[in-house]
Amino acid sequence: MNARSIGVIFLFLLWGSGSTYWYVCKIKGFCQNQPNTAIKTPEKSTDTTSAVKKTIKHDLLYFLWGQSKVKIADTTRWQAEIKSIKQLQAEGKKLRIESPYYNNEPNNTTYDNLGLARAEAIKKLISKDIDTNLVMTRGQLLQGSPTPHPYYINAYKNHIRWITYNNFVQEQDNGKTAIHFPLNSTKEIKNKTIINYLKGLSQKIKSNPAYNILVVGHTDNSGSPKANKILGLKRANRIKKVLINNGIDADRIIVKSAGDTEPVADNNTKEGRQQNRRVEISLIKN
Repeated sequence: MNARSIGVIFLFLLWGSGSTYWYVCKIKGFCQNQPNTAIKTPEKSTDTTSAVKKTIKHDLLYFLWGQSKVKIADTTRWQAEIKSIKQLQAEGKKLRIESPYYNNEPNNTTYDNLGLARAEAIKKLISKDIDTNLVMTRGQLLQGSPTPHPYYINAYKNHIRWITYNNFVQEQDNGKTAIHFPLNSTKEIKNKTIINYLKGLSQKIKSNPAYNILVVGHTDNSGSPKANKILGLKRANRIKKVLINNGIDADRIIVKSAGDTEPVADNNTKEGRQQNRRVEISLIKN
């Protein structure tokens, strides 16, 4: 092999080595000097609030944690909802707003609890559409102390509803309904408000066989304990009669009398005695 051939072969090998180096190191980047250390995994975010923000679905009305300013998720849908709420307004009814709160939420308001402050904020929100004299507000304490805390506190679904609340029929916070009577009254019930309420209750009970009705008569302290016990029972039986007339089986109605032993108001005032003259109705599982 002559010197010329050797030179050509040498140049070819040199060109091949250079090309390989250029492709592997410069283009692919495999020849960079890197320290022999483990690749660090990105640290997980400790911002639990941000994580909760992404996972919790808030209601049409909601509140931020520890705040009393009401938030509207969808203004257009809320306008439609407020119209629907207004259409359900009826004589003898009031709009109850129960706004939830947790015990471990900071309360920087002037109200006794953050739930009541939130309810009042919703009351103000609807004041242009609904007479605030028809609105009742209260806080609803949620059980537990969630950790991490929820970023949103839902406050619309199941928290705003019309209830029967007037001089004769009052739906209570404890799930009971109080029906009030005039002094010494045990006569047949003819009040339309009471009759209409009992009619609606009867329809509800007939479609739900899992429940019976407990009817308990109460009195003020005007008479003797023995007389009041009898009077309370007579009042309870008047309610039972109306329920039976609306199609409820008698064996689904439990009647009792507490007489004057369970007052809910001061018997030393006329208004208090009126509140104590009542029959309380509640649903119990049979």
